[in-house]
Amino acid sequence: MALEEIRKIKINKVERLRKNGAEPYPALVERTHTIAEAKDDFENLQNSGETITIVGRVVSRREHGGSIFINLIDGGGEFQTYLKKDIVGEAVFQSFIDFADVGDFLEVSGKPFTTKKGEPTLEINSLRIISKAILPMPEKWHGLKDVEERFRKRYLDLIFNKDVRTSFELRTKIIVAVRNYFIDHGFMEVETPILQPLAGGALARPFKTHMNDLDLDLYLRVAPELYLKRLLVGGFERVFEIGKDFRNEGMDREHNPEFTMLEAYAAYRDYNWMMDFIESLFRKVVKEVFDTEKIETEKGEINFGQPFPRRTFNDLLKEHAGVDYDEISEADLKIKAADLGIKVEDKMSKGLVADEIYKKVARPGIIQPTFIINHPLDISPLAKKMPTNPSHVERFQLLLGAMEVANAFSELNDPIDQRERFATQEKNRDRGDEEAHRMDNDFIEALEYGMPPAAGVGIGIDRLVTLLTGAHTLREIILFPTMKPVKIEE
Repeated sequence: MALEEIRKIKINKVERLRKNGAEPYPALVERTHTIAEAKDDFENLQNSGETITIVGRVVSRREHGGSIFINLIDGGGEFQTYLKKDIVGEAVFQSFIDFADVGDFLEVSGKPFTTKKGEPTLEINSLRIISKAILPMPEKWHGLKDVEERFRKRYLDLIFNKDVRTSFELRTKIIVAVRNYFIDHGFMEVETPILQPLAGGALARPFKTHMNDLDLDLYLRVAPELYLKRLLVGGFERVFEIGKDFRNEGMDREHNPEFTMLEAYAAYRDYNWMMDFIESLFRKVVKEVFDTEKIETEKGEINFGQPFPRRTFNDLLKEHAGVDYDEISEADLKIKAADLGIKVEDKMSKGLVADEIYKKVARPGIIQPTFIINHPLDISPLAKKMPTNPSHVERFQLLLGAMEVANAFSELNDPIDQRERFATQEKNRDRGDEEAHRMDNDFIEALEYGMPPAAGVGIGIDRLVTLLTGAHTLREIILFPTMKPVKIEE
């Protein structure tokens, strides 16, 4: 039967229910126990002979003459119920057969009992439909080859795939553990603008929109960094934010245009302190959520219990590409990159070319938690220069399973240096670099009032959850990832 024909039949059932005086979408539902509660206290409930009420979606029904076994699910599990004509009467029994389908939500009341096969069951003495499904549940959702269909219809994915539900439950537990760690260490959670007059705080291409009332172009933020630093100027010493960032770039295993980040700033600290803090954070979160220090991933076992080594960016280039960033010229570095199969463009700065080389030859082999430190100056416009080597900055990235999950600096608080860095970025933009940082005079003015020395960090929540849950891509652990629309033919 065609889908539209089934839909018409179900709509007709809705209309008939209403004619019979039954509301198929009531506002008030009576529930005494969740399914999890009924299961946990089943023996006591059975012994007491108490009548309880549970609700849930019908996931299966098995008819046996004058009786029907109906399995319901709610947010906490699945439970078997038993509808018998001799108990509820001919009218109620026939009404269920005529109007109820797999996919509908039911409210059922009755007494718990155990079947001959030992299955905890609820013997129904009354029931009603509380939400009538108009479309049928798909019969072949399990093993669905079109993975993108699962992402587009995540609600069905959550119904049929317990592992998917578990992944998102773990996501919430991870975020809660991370948030609590920052709060427990004196950080205040804040909120900063998503709509910004300039997209700053990261090297990225932004999404642009327009506010009609002020006739003003605005950008979806690429990072909350510059606003969080304003709070340091204002006197808050430890702040953090968990929220959405938006970057108008490509989509792949590690990238989604809309993603969740945590950014945090601690006054009077530097990147060495932040490395120690982040190492402790990750170890604590993994232990708290998974009760272990070792996580199995696609890249192999990752051990959070051992110390995280610290490798300089330049040492990795020497080891894996045979080049010394401080000695090689930009022209020769571009030749080396081309030899490695990296597409090199004229607009690319020396640091950006080096970063592409590092991503190709060094990062893929770093599986255990490792801090990559002291990056080139020209790809780090918001970080302090190293006193011993001003062509590099006090910056680190944390790699887990060959994936960057955290990025941090000793934050640049010299307004004169910051203005010069932004000016250099503007020159890069004139060369065609659309991801270059814009000149932000308002932020520089804030710095001129004085910002304390500080350490800052950004943690990619989606990447962290992907790694810890064993997911293959970010889209698996984002409830509603950005998807290419399906072309629907009339």
